[in-house]
Amino acid sequence: MHLKSMGPTNKRAAWRKKSWIEFLYVVVTAIALTGIVLYSLTEKLSWSQIMLLSAGSLLVIWAIVFTFVEVQRIAGQSQKSIVQSFDEADDWDLPRRVVVEPPTDEPCPHHEDHAGSEGLDQGQLTSQLGGTTPLIAELRARAQRKKRAS
Repeated sequence: MHLKSMGPTNKRAAWRKKSWIEFLYVVVTAIALTGIVLYSLTEKLSWSQIMLLSAGSLLVIWAIVFTFVEVQRIAGQSQKSIVQSFDEADDWDLPRRVVVEPPTDEPCPHHEDHAGSEGLDQGQLTSQLGGTTPLIAELRARAQRKKRAS
Protein backbone atom coordinates (compact mmCIF):
# COMPACT_ATOMS: atom_id res chain seq x y z
CA MET A 1 0.00 0.00 0.00
CA HIS A 2 1.43 3.34 -0.97
CA LEU A 3 1.34 6.27 1.40
CA LYS A 4 -0.15 8.50 -1.33
CA SER A 5 -3.33 6.42 -1.38
CA MET A 6 -3.87 6.76 2.38
CA GLY A 7 -5.65 9.50 4.25
CA PRO A 8 -3.76 11.93 6.53
CA THR A 9 -4.40 9.98 9.75
CA ASN A 10 -3.41 6.69 8.12
CA LYS A 11 -0.20 8.31 6.85
CA ARG A 12 0.73 9.38 10.36
CA ALA A 13 0.02 5.91 11.70
CA ALA A 14 2.10 4.29 8.95
CA TRP A 15 5.03 6.66 9.55
CA ARG A 16 4.76 6.11 13.31
CA LYS A 17 4.83 2.35 12.84
CA LYS A 18 7.70 2.59 10.36
CA SER A 19 9.71 4.82 12.69
CA TRP A 20 9.09 2.40 15.58
CA ILE A 21 10.51 -0.48 13.52
CA GLU A 22 13.51 1.59 12.45
CA PHE A 23 14.09 2.61 16.08
CA LEU A 24 13.99 -1.06 17.10
CA TYR A 25 16.63 -1.97 14.51
CA VAL A 26 18.86 0.96 15.58
CA VAL A 27 18.62 0.05 19.28
CA VAL A 28 19.32 -3.64 18.65
CA THR A 29 22.25 -2.75 16.38
CA ALA A 30 23.73 -0.37 18.97
CA ILE A 31 23.46 -2.94 21.75
CA ALA A 32 24.96 -5.69 19.58
CA LEU A 33 27.85 -3.52 18.36
CA THR A 34 28.61 -2.41 21.91
CA GLY A 35 28.79 -6.02 23.03
CA ILE A 36 30.95 -6.99 20.05
CA VAL A 37 33.40 -4.11 20.62
CA LEU A 38 33.73 -4.92 24.33
CA TYR A 39 34.28 -8.60 23.53
CA SER A 40 36.86 -7.79 20.84
CA LEU A 41 38.76 -5.49 23.24
CA THR A 42 38.95 -8.18 25.92
CA GLU A 43 39.99 -10.88 23.46
CA LYS A 44 42.29 -8.62 21.38
CA LEU A 45 40.74 -9.55 18.03
CA SER A 46 42.00 -8.17 14.73
CA TRP A 47 39.90 -5.76 12.63
CA SER A 48 39.00 -8.48 10.14
CA GLN A 49 37.77 -10.73 12.95
CA ILE A 50 35.78 -7.87 14.47
CA MET A 51 34.15 -7.09 11.10
CA LEU A 52 33.35 -10.76 10.49
CA LEU A 53 31.89 -11.15 13.99
CA SER A 54 29.88 -7.93 13.58
CA ALA A 55 28.47 -8.87 10.18
CA GLY A 56 27.48 -12.37 11.25
CA SER A 57 25.98 -11.29 14.57
CA LEU A 58 24.02 -8.41 13.07
CA LEU A 59 22.69 -10.60 10.30
CA VAL A 60 21.35 -13.13 12.80
CA ILE A 61 19.99 -10.47 15.16
CA TRP A 62 18.27 -8.56 12.34
CA ALA A 63 16.71 -11.80 11.10
CA ILE A 64 15.32 -12.48 14.58
CA VAL A 65 13.94 -8.93 14.89
CA PHE A 66 12.42 -9.18 11.39
CA THR A 67 10.75 -12.47 12.35
CA PHE A 68 9.17 -11.01 15.48
CA VAL A 69 7.98 -7.88 13.63
CA GLU A 70 6.46 -9.98 10.83
CA VAL A 71 4.71 -12.34 13.26
CA GLN A 72 3.26 -9.33 15.06
CA ARG A 73 2.11 -7.80 11.75
CA ILE A 74 0.50 -11.02 10.54
CA ALA A 75 -1.21 -11.60 13.89
CA GLY A 76 -2.60 -8.06 13.78
CA GLN A 77 -3.98 -8.58 10.28
CA SER A 78 -5.62 -11.87 11.18
CA GLN A 79 -7.12 -10.34 14.33
CA LYS A 80 -8.58 -7.50 12.24
CA SER A 81 -10.07 -9.95 9.75
CA ILE A 82 -11.64 -12.01 12.56
CA VAL A 83 -13.25 -8.94 14.09
CA GLN A 84 -14.38 -7.75 10.66
CA SER A 85 -15.92 -11.15 9.84
CA PHE A 86 -17.89 -11.09 13.10
CA ASP A 87 -19.13 -7.58 12.33
CA GLU A 88 -20.29 -8.57 8.83
CA ALA A 89 -21.77 -11.94 9.84
CA ASP A 90 -25.44 -12.77 9.87
CA ASP A 91 -27.38 -13.09 13.09
CA TRP A 92 -25.77 -15.98 14.97
CA ASP A 93 -28.90 -16.67 17.03
CA LEU A 94 -31.07 -17.65 14.05
CA PRO A 95 -31.90 -21.35 13.88
CA ARG A 96 -30.05 -23.28 11.21
CA ARG A 97 -31.44 -26.15 9.18
CA VAL A 98 -29.05 -28.94 8.23
CA VAL A 99 -30.10 -31.75 5.91
CA VAL A 100 -28.62 -35.07 6.96
CA GLU A 101 -28.89 -37.96 4.53
CA PRO A 102 -29.77 -41.40 5.87
CA PRO A 103 -26.86 -43.80 6.38
CA THR A 104 -26.00 -46.24 3.58
CA ASP A 105 -24.93 -49.83 3.97
CA GLU A 106 -21.48 -49.10 2.52
CA PRO A 107 -18.64 -48.41 4.96
CA CYS A 108 -17.35 -45.62 2.70
CA PRO A 109 -20.13 -44.40 0.39
CA HIS A 110 -19.22 -42.81 -2.92
CA HIS A 111 -20.35 -39.31 -3.74
CA GLU A 112 -22.30 -40.35 -6.83
CA ASP A 113 -24.75 -42.19 -4.57
CA HIS A 114 -25.80 -38.91 -2.96
CA ALA A 115 -28.54 -36.62 -4.20
CA GLY A 116 -27.20 -33.72 -6.22
CA SER A 117 -24.02 -35.51 -7.27
CA GLU A 118 -22.75 -34.73 -10.75
CA GLY A 119 -21.61 -38.30 -11.36
CA LEU A 120 -18.28 -40.06 -11.31
CA ASP A 121 -15.17 -38.44 -9.85
CA GLN A 122 -11.91 -38.01 -11.79
CA GLY A 123 -10.36 -41.30 -10.64
CA GLN A 124 -13.42 -43.27 -11.68
CA LEU A 125 -13.53 -41.51 -15.05
CA THR A 126 -9.88 -42.21 -15.86
CA SER A 127 -10.12 -45.84 -14.75
CA GLN A 128 -12.82 -46.39 -17.40
CA LEU A 129 -10.72 -45.12 -20.33
CA GLY A 130 -10.29 -47.53 -23.21
CA GLY A 131 -6.51 -47.67 -23.65
CA THR A 132 -3.50 -47.84 -21.41
CA THR A 133 -1.15 -45.05 -20.56
CA PRO A 134 1.75 -44.60 -23.01
CA LEU A 135 4.43 -45.34 -20.42
CA ILE A 136 2.87 -48.62 -19.35
CA ALA A 137 2.27 -49.68 -22.96
CA GLU A 138 5.89 -48.91 -23.79
CA LEU A 139 7.17 -50.84 -20.79
CA ARG A 140 5.01 -53.85 -21.70
CA ALA A 141 6.21 -53.78 -25.30
CA ARG A 142 9.85 -53.56 -24.19
CA ALA A 143 9.37 -56.48 -21.77
CA GLN A 144 7.76 -58.58 -24.53
CA ARG A 145 10.65 -57.80 -26.93
CA LYS A 146 13.19 -58.88 -24.31
CA LYS A 147 11.22 -62.05 -23.70
CA ARG A 148 11.15 -62.89 -27.42
CA ALA A 149 14.87 -62.10 -27.84
CA SER A 150 15.87 -64.49 -25.07
